[in-house]
Amino acid sequence: MNLVSSDKISPELIELLSNTELGTNGARYIHLDTKERIKEADNPVSYSLNRNGRVIANVTFCIREIGYYLRYFAFSVSFQSKSKRKSAKKAKSTHLEQQISLVFDQLEKERPNHPLYAYIDLENDRSRLFSERFGFERYSHIVSRTYSRNHPKKDRNIVNIKSWDSISNTIREEYGSDEFYYEAHIKKGNYIGLNDNQGNLIAFAKFTKVHWRILSLPGRFGSFLVKVLPFLPILNKLINPQNHLFIVPDAVYSKNNAPKDIEKLFDGAMSIYNVHSLIWFIDPNKEIYKRHKKQIRWGILDRLLGEKKVAVVTRNQRKRYSSKTPVFVSAFDLI
Repeated sequence: MNLVSSDKISPELIELLSNTELGTNGARYIHLDTKERIKEADNPVSYSLNRNGRVIANVTFCIREIGYYLRYFAFSVSFQSKSKRKSAKKAKSTHLEQQISLVFDQLEKERPNHPLYAYIDLENDRSRLFSERFGFERYSHIVSRTYSRNHPKKDRNIVNIKSWDSISNTIREEYGSDEFYYEAHIKKGNYIGLNDNQGNLIAFAKFTKVHWRILSLPGRFGSFLVKVLPFLPILNKLINPQNHLFIVPDAVYSKNNAPKDIEKLFDGAMSIYNVHSLIWFIDPNKEIYKRHKKQIRWGILDRLLGEKKVAVVTRNQRKRYSSKTPVFVSAFDLI
């Protein structure tokens, strides 16, 4: 077994990540667009454990000015159950774990003032236990909130925004002071806006289309729901477990702090992308969410799934979380 580092993403690594099942006790799903998404990773450095020509474990970081983001942390299926059991019993570190620990130690030595950070589903026991074993601590949490419509309508004032420069100052004013703020991904992609009747831009966000296979939904009856959803009217239009398409927003902005404007923006984006739902990842202390979360009409899926917490875990982080500087979330890091 040998540890190999690279700033290139190998076909063997893509195969491992494409087949990685995410989640344990809560929602379980597989990213179906990993092959395309991984090519968009910003400044990736990958550490893979190889055995007999196969990648059996991998840790991939995105190197950013604000820290190391742990983008992928994956094990082959044969190692997942073993790893979970040993962690739960607090067994002695295996050779596999020792090799991965060396990676974290090396990164800290190279940039001692750089925190390492990651997002962990609080219901994912495997990820939570491993993050603890490798010295990560709970820093704060963000939330995921699902918005859905059976028939999303495109308002006549919905527009495409072609220039990053036309909105960059607004985004920096709204998000620039947030913890872990960076622009690598929000500068790229498609922004959709909402104008008022005079043609003035009053709301906008970046939207990305996502493709998942859902194996189980959150909750006690999550596995059962996935099996019966194709036969349930209304819901079967909102969720297609085998081929689920949705969008995620970034840098959501509302000039008038109006929940109706946010709904028009979300509906318009879903209509353009021909999907029926979106998932908004955001720090619950962010003002735009905090102010409007009780006023936005989230739709049927929200009644079923609710607001879900996702832990932000860090290592080598010297400061404490403050609600005055909420965590900046780029949806790319979670899809």
